Amino acid sequence: MNICIYTSDQASVASLVNINYLIQQRPDHNYSFLTIARPPVKQGLVAQMKKVYGELRFDDGRYDFQRDTEAIDKKVMAHVHPVNRKNFQNGHADDVNDEKSVKFLQEIKPDLIIQSDAGILKQNIFSLSKIATINVHHGFSPEVRGIFSTFWCLFYGMKDKIGVTCHLIDDHLDTGAVVTQVALNTQSQSFIDIEVENYLLARKVLVESVDKLARGGCKVRTETDVKSYYFGMVNPFLYYALKKRNFEPLMKISDKTFKLKEKNFLEW
Repeated sequence: MNICIYTSDQASVASLVNINYLIQQRPDHNYSFLTIARPPVKQGLVAQMKKVYGELRFDDGRYDFQRDTEAIDKKVMAHVHPVNRKNFQNGHADDVNDEKSVKFLQEIKPDLIIQSDAGILKQNIFSLSKIATINVHHGFSPEVRGIFSTFWCLFYGMKDKIGVTCHLIDDHLDTGAVVTQVALNTQSQSFIDIEVENYLLARKVLVESVDKLARGGCKVRTETDVKSYYFGMVNPFLYYALKKRNFEPLMKISDKTFKLKEKNFLEW
């Protein structure tokens, strides 16, 4: 199968562990990379000094979330298998969904496009795959949409919704038909341990999803009136409060508004 990885030169550790694991486990596919150029965010000396001063001056938890997410990345990075991208066809673009992206994809005619930190894809991109364009979401979708799903599931007492979804990409965010969805079902208590386990689960979900799509012949099953919650950035003080409670819920999900959405499953 002809697979294009649509990514960024500043891809996250979560994306690297997924893609490199896929290539290692399924080397017989024809892979290519379409990479968006994103300059790294450089922190000047003054900003670095302010951060060090702040960590020494304030003992109110405002830096715990940043430190813990950095610890997660370090743990997951140890599982990233080395892949030399020079061994594959490479294309480059200036921005997600731009004309350079379209031209490259039209030239290589991919069976499958995997969104891997490129950004939110538009129809001019996700319509160019012959079979599907997919995304790996570290949460249950469409029930738990947006970012930092694991934190919000702990915050609202939805530990049963911690897991991974590989879904088709459509015109909306985290709402496409589900290819594979797996609950983590962990006994771990800390955010770090749970998130690391979930990131490592995601790489297996991606491989399973690629195997399914390569087989073809799926059917669609639909559920209606599924409660869908959208979550955004994490306030570091909320994280600290949750951490002090040993990650026991701070609020009930019944306190949050939701939308009713249709949920489609691809079944083989």
